[in-house]
Amino acid sequence: MAPTAVEAGPTPTVGPGKLTDGLNAKGEKFTAESFNARETTTEKLRTSLIENGVLYLRNLLTKEDMDQITVECQPYLDEDIPWEGVCFPPQTRRISGLAYKSPTFRNKVIMNPEWLALSDSMLSLEDSAWFGEVHAKAIGRPINGGSVCFLIGPGATAQGLHRDNMIYHARFPRILPEEYTTGRDTGMALFLAGTKTTKENGATRFVPGSHLRASAEEPSEENVQYGEMEPGDALIMLTSMHHAGSANTSNRDRLVYTTFSCQGTLRQFENQYIAIPQEEAAKWDDETLRVLGYTECAPFLGGVDFMDPTLAIRGEKTGKRMDMTHLDVLTNKVLTG
Repeated sequence: MAPTAVEAGPTPTVGPGKLTDGLNAKGEKFTAESFNARETTTEKLRTSLIENGVLYLRNLLTKEDMDQITVECQPYLDEDIPWEGVCFPPQTRRISGLAYKSPTFRNKVIMNPEWLALSDSMLSLEDSAWFGEVHAKAIGRPINGGSVCFLIGPGATAQGLHRDNMIYHARFPRILPEEYTTGRDTGMALFLAGTKTTKENGATRFVPGSHLRASAEEPSEENVQYGEMEPGDALIMLTSMHHAGSANTSNRDRLVYTTFSCQGTLRQFENQYIAIPQEEAAKWDDETLRVLGYTECAPFLGGVDFMDPTLAIRGEKTGKRMDMTHLDVLTNKVLTG
């Protein structure tokens, strides 16, 4: 089961200067480490993410890819109207549904192999269950939670620090990095710079190490850092990280593209099944549909007529029905008893 409502226990006893002053268990300052997308490994990224909750993945996309994404998204940005409320300043324009609206973003970012591998390593859920005399293992892989493009204009004020996992009513206690286990976090976020991103034009600010604090703790601007990047660089963080968009005090727009990954047992923050026309989704390959949440999460979550939903999307009436024997069977006394 996904840990969407874990009871917050008492704050663990920690050594002098740990967490409360921005230091990790080794006495070092929490920070966003920087990795080159062409030279790193999933294990290095995972280790850094568990330790700090955030990292940079530089040179994720080329200038040509970024230019094409902007071309595909610009008409939708031009149609947006100012936000009413507290979540976004009126100088911000935004579009969602990038999986459909920007094929380049879908293929190069949502389906990026490094992003998918890191999501799998952090968010996959593995368990086993008995059905009578059959004992089988199931792995629920993460899915895309949605995608948004933001254009933050000059004069935009700062957002308040927040955690994106609030949408799942997530509750968790304070821990140390060495106490971190897979399942604590419900999701991850990737912020891709569309323009040069600086503190002055409103770079996303974040508090490294805040993913280890209890869900009930109030965010603090102390130890905040700013996600300064070149176009094509990415900032990746756990959704338990305190973060926010900053004030744009410059005379330049800031363009950022975001995508999210969440545990496969959870409802996506963006309803992909309405955001993407079904006739369009029917043209896409099986792996893309899996990542976007169109296939069942093992063992039996999200089927249609007890079958894989992709069959229904493509208009197929018959297919293999989901069964325990289709999983990784550990014991089958029906056959061996």
